[in-house]
Amino acid sequence: MEFLGFILGIIALVGMWKMFEKADEPGWAAIVPFYNVWVMLKIAGLNPLFILIMLIPFVNVVFGLFMSYKFVESYGFGVGGFLLYIFFSPIMTIYMGFSEDVQYVGEKYEN
Repeated sequence: MEFLGFILGIIALVGMWKMFEKADEPGWAAIVPFYNVWVMLKIAGLNPLFILIMLIPFVNVVFGLFMSYKFVESYGFGVGGFLLYIFFSPIMTIYMGFSEDVQYVGEKYEN
């Protein structure tokens, strides 16, 4: 079972790398802890300093879901795409990263 988790993690990482590149961010940022959340917030159009909210217990869960929704929305998906992203994350990140039909349509947060 650990091997399956490892493989799904690698798949999700590769998809996230491609998603970052579609948003004109460095793909390698997907593998750097904390910085990947910073970049996701920026791609989602949220102030990257909201990463501090992720340090508050229980609030981080609600904000993490909100951040994920805004992140998926920035690629043109709605609530249905968000739910697929939450429940089938490795599959959705690969689809969103490699599909020609999915493009970054959001507005990045600019200082």
